Amino acid sequence: MGSLFLICHYFYQAPKYLFWLGLGYIVPSFSLAAQSFMSNSELALSAPLLGGMYLFGAWASAYAMALRKKGHAHSYWCLGLIAIALLLLSYFSYVDNQLWIRMLILNSTIATVESLVLFSIFKNYQNIDIFNKIVDFSYFFIVIYTFTRSLIIYLFLSDIDADMLVTSVWWLIMLAASIFLSMWFAIVLLGTLVRDIIHKLNDERQKDPLTNLLNRRGFYEKAKSVLSYTSQDTHFLLMCDIDHFKQINDQYGHLIGDSILQQVGEIIRENVRGQDLVGRFGGEEFILLLKVKDQYHAYAIAERIRIAIETKRLSVSKISVTASFGLAQIVEQDFIRAIGVADQLLYSAKQSGRNCIGLDCTQMISTALN
Repeated sequence: MGSLFLICHYFYQAPKYLFWLGLGYIVPSFSLAAQSFMSNSELALSAPLLGGMYLFGAWASAYAMALRKKGHAHSYWCLGLIAIALLLLSYFSYVDNQLWIRMLILNSTIATVESLVLFSIFKNYQNIDIFNKIVDFSYFFIVIYTFTRSLIIYLFLSDIDADMLVTSVWWLIMLAASIFLSMWFAIVLLGTLVRDIIHKLNDERQKDPLTNLLNRRGFYEKAKSVLSYTSQDTHFLLMCDIDHFKQINDQYGHLIGDSILQQVGEIIRENVRGQDLVGRFGGEEFILLLKVKDQYHAYAIAERIRIAIETKRLSVSKISVTASFGLAQIVEQDFIRAIGVADQLLYSAKQSGRNCIGLDCTQMISTALN
């Protein structure tokens, strides 16, 4: 599992925390493999080294979780705890050989190191989805289990001989629980990571790479979803087209043109509400889905955007641009028809001198009468 984390990080550009989590799995596994082939005397001699590998694994896992949540791993505190634990392991290996005390020191220190990151994990608990909550609680249960393992060692394995340890029921239960929890945590974390990657790919599929707005496909999908869930609300479609954009590209170049598209997209995004959809329809044309009370409110938003574009000096060349608009109500959830109407109204605005908003006058009169 640790190797899989490293492969995801190095070959598939997965998040950096997987690198440390991979080490958190791999390094202790080498320690566990090594001690499986050692005699009791060799175990006592190598206890500080093997214990250090376990402790490094605990810190690497905690550090990975801190990176994942953009939190604080308290690495200096961890380093201090690990140093003290290694000194105690050395004493109870070379001076007073006590196996159960070494196990108690090691497990309690691992639990403490892993627990230092818990505050960062649950700091914004309410703002995460169910899958990430499962990952967080899985880590929390691992920490609780490690503390419980220390308590079991203190209560049931004190003064146990090394030869009898491997046949102890408590030792076998702890070993099985450790394997199960480690595998479970890795599986749910990988599952969440795959889910996040799929969401990211889907998001990139729906986004325009230049303006970071929805592209035409993404806007269609989002708009249809919004209209299906809010069928009783009033929605308007607003088409926006930058005036004389070809002349800008011809005079200043396409890099300046791209910069203007990005800034106009940002202006539009700043002048709508969170519930509104904004997309780049293609070229220099933008499209908005507005959930408003009536056409007057929709017109107010369009006029606010028009004025913001007109008064802003764009790109490094401080170019002044204007935009024309077409505003149409979506009637009976007929989204495609509304696009055609808004596009025709946009064309009328262009014919009327540009830098204005084309409206469906029949809808305006009907709204006024109502």
